[in-house]
Amino acid sequence: MDTTDIFKHKGKFFEILQETEKSQSGVMTLGVGRDTGAGDSHPGDQIIYVVEGKAFVRVGEGETVAGPGTLLTIPAGVHHYVRNEGDVPLFILTVYAPRAY
Repeated sequence: MDTTDIFKHKGKFFEILQETEKSQSGVMTLGVGRDTGAGDSHPGDQIIYVVEGKAFVRVGEGETVAGPGTLLTIPAGVHHYVRNEGDVPLFILTVYAPRAY
């Protein structure tokens, strides 16, 4: 069994930390005012957990502001976008099922 201290990877824009044949988990850090670009969609579901900071998240036509402890599930094929909405780095844990990268 592999274990990973996600905080050792804080500050990385995007890094896959663990993988299985059917899933991946990773972290993303967005600096103040930064975003994920034009957005993305994946062939499988994506789960985002906000660890630190404040995120503006658009999933399809829906929008929300998410703080620490917020869990979001993005269905397969749905376009989504994340922006740091706070005054500290946004640090998130994300899981892809099936693997996206």
